[in-house]
Amino acid sequence: MNLPLLPQDKANHAVYGAVIAAIVSLFSIPLALIAVALVGVGKEVFDWWQNRHGEHHGVEVMDVVATVCGGLIVLAPQFINKLI
Repeated sequence: MNLPLLPQDKANHAVYGAVIAAIVSLFSIPLALIAVALVGVGKEVFDWWQNRHGEHHGVEVMDVVATVCGGLIVLAPQFINKLI
């Protein structure tokens, strides 16, 4: 059985989201989720801004989704642990 491969760009976003979530969740789980979402959106806004000034970067909603999903991989077990 062949599992689907994650494109490197999306994998990078997921890893960065997981790292941000791991660090910020030491202080607050909800704040970590907000931070991950803000960094994901901020990165795409920055890419869009750079595109307007002569550089070329892809701007994709799925990059934000990948960043948040990476964060959720770290945060979901912590959140469930708090509920139990």
